[in-house]
Amino acid sequence: MSLYKDPTPRSKRPLIAAILSILLALTLILAATVFQIRDIEVTGNSHYSAQEIIDKVITDNYTRNSLYLYFKYQYLDTEEIPFVDKIEVSLLSPGKVKLRVYEKSIVGYVNYMGANLYFDKDGIVVESSSEITEGIPCISGLKFDSLALYQKLNVADDSIFQRILDITQLVKKYELAPDRIEFGANDSLTLYFDQVQVALGNSGSLDEKISRLYELYPDLEGRSGVFRMENYTEDSKFISFEPNE
Repeated sequence: MSLYKDPTPRSKRPLIAAILSILLALTLILAATVFQIRDIEVTGNSHYSAQEIIDKVITDNYTRNSLYLYFKYQYLDTEEIPFVDKIEVSLLSPGKVKLRVYEKSIVGYVNYMGANLYFDKDGIVVESSSEITEGIPCISGLKFDSLALYQKLNVADDSIFQRILDITQLVKKYELAPDRIEFGANDSLTLYFDQVQVALGNSGSLDEKISRLYELYPDLEGRSGVFRMENYTEDSKFISFEPNE
């Protein structure tokens, strides 16, 4: 039977341990310096500015290190950011990272018990906030018994969500930003822009109506009343304006 014998003299072991400790400390210092984030690229964001995303991600000395930030978003639990589904972190160089933002697909919000509840194209409530987000319209006229975060709006007919998606995509396509979209009796549709209401009715030709509204919209500035497009079609082109008294 043979026993292993450490060839290093005992007198030298403390010196070697000290050298290793110094080397480890130097390595950590070098890593902290080399991987210090100096440049950040942000893509995929629209709800938040690039600086707002950076401020929500880089929160302390640890997250200012590109290696730590990468492993944190790759393997650890991260803080929830309203209106953001997830963020991917990529290392472009030791001192530069890329933040790819995947936002939640929000189409509108409803006001319920003093809170603004934002929902996606399928009617799932994804965020609750006291703030009103610019560019996301309020949807009124929906009838539901109750609602909860991450649950679907409990409406009588789920086809309403497709109508909401259609109209929100159309106004976005034509760069229109109504403050409110109202679904009234018999599924009639009305858009609200400041002091102007645009009555679209419940008939077809929705794309044609929004396209024509885009052309006429500059003429509505400063006016107050109802812009009637219920009977507008490519053939009739009937439009009237009823000013408020």
